[in-house]
Amino acid sequence: MRSLTRVCRVGTVLSATALLLVVALVGLVAFVAEMHATWTWYFRMERTISAATPVAMWLLGSSLVFLFGTVATARDENG
Repeated sequence: MRSLTRVCRVGTVLSATALLLVVALVGLVAFVAEMHATWTWYFRMERTISAATPVAMWLLGSSLVFLFGTVATARDENG
């Protein structure tokens, strides 16, 4: 059971970190688009958002699944 708890904890941390990086990347592109204020950069921002949204949703889902797994296995481990 200990290895399953460790897998869930590592999975939670990795998926949450990847989600944070995806959101930060989208924010960076949006910031640069606002700094340039051209239609080309706004179009790049829209393409980035449309590409990152499914990735962010999968990472959010996997983070929640791993988090629930962490809670469930930690409860079994402690009592």
